[in-house]
Amino acid sequence: MIRSCYNNQSEILRSILELSGLQKFDADLTYGNGMFYKDIPEPDFKFDVDPQKDDVIEASSTNVPAVDGAFQSVVFDPPFLTYIKQARDHNSVMAKRFGGYWRHEELADHYRETLTEAHRILTDKGILVFKCQDIVHNHKLHATHINIMDWAAGLFRLKDFFVLPAAHRMPMPQQVGVAKRQQKHARIHHSYFMVLEKL
Repeated sequence: MIRSCYNNQSEILRSILELSGLQKFDADLTYGNGMFYKDIPEPDFKFDVDPQKDDVIEASSTNVPAVDGAFQSVVFDPPFLTYIKQARDHNSVMAKRFGGYWRHEELADHYRETLTEAHRILTDKGILVFKCQDIVHNHKLHATHINIMDWAAGLFRLKDFFVLPAAHRMPMPQQVGVAKRQQKHARIHHSYFMVLEKL
């Protein structure tokens, strides 16, 4: 019995493959160092804005060098941290490890544009596996998984939904010089794998 919650992302990815009738994903739009594929087959096409391996194609998830309808399945695991820029010294380690955005609007633009591009490169009823995490930015909670469904309206429907509890403390940017404040929001300790089907 496949469940909606696992403590291991490989179990979630295997479950998505099985439920979708796939042996492997066709493409990964944010391949990184390939950690998704330790326990499952690698996709045939790997893209990243900063390739770390020779067989990864340099490309943004918002402008993929592929024809319309090229893929049946794609994976998107974007940065989710805000208040992060590599140019800001106090956040440089976090930026290099996880990537991220300085403003929430940058995150929203990237996610929206990627949804549009994924819709273009997927076949009819193709699937987009979108990993995300809700965030608190500028003292405001952003329910990213809900925002994604709003941004995907008319392009995708939600086919499946998995929750991954964090095995360790979730990363957050350091705020140098800021006095410790009273906690205002619950610390987010999970991420989501949203399985979106192209309309």
